[in-house]
Amino acid sequence: MGSSGLARLQGLFAVYKPPGLKWLHLRETVELQLLKGLNAQQPPAPDQRVRFLLGPVEGSEEKKLTLRATNVPSLTTHRLVRGPAFTNLKIGVGHRLDVQASGVLVLAVGHGRSLLTDMYDAHLTKDYTVRGLLGKATDNFCEDGRLIEKTTYDHVTRERLDRILAVIQGSHQKALVMMWPSLGSPPSAGLRPVSFVWQMSLGE
Repeated sequence: MGSSGLARLQGLFAVYKPPGLKWLHLRETVELQLLKGLNAQQPPAPDQRVRFLLGPVEGSEEKKLTLRATNVPSLTTHRLVRGPAFTNLKIGVGHRLDVQASGVLVLAVGHGRSLLTDMYDAHLTKDYTVRGLLGKATDNFCEDGRLIEKTTYDHVTRERLDRILAVIQGSHQKALVMMWPSLGSPPSAGLRPVSFVWQMSLGE
């Protein structure tokens, strides 16, 4: 792509982060791939410089040497001399995801990095899918943690879960309504019910 390609790298784009991968590693991988594309373009022809080189005298039968002005390519800009033209690229991250979380990660390059603040201030709705495992507890609250407790879960029913989730949903909506006046927007702006989707697995 070269310098012209770098000028076109402006804006926001979304990438998928799989579980088990750090968001920083994903950002660095995207940066590496973009840099490869920028440095893959054929470089322009090198500049010419005049050098005085020894050469035979034209029209002379004797083996005499003289200095002659000759155009030779300048190697100061050759990629094997100076290295890759692009070595780093500033990429902004709109938000962060935990290592075990998967989902959309918003990245920005160029002037698009200034749009990340606008996106954050817009308070866009985010949807989450929570997966839980009943009957087990780990030291880090994740499925890859060390098992510290195991119990029965026969008393857990869908009706009880729905009732608890309704309380959680109500408290979060109340906090959202209380937050809107400080933002200078009416409580109804951008407000919609939050849906919870639970994928429950049974512990062994």
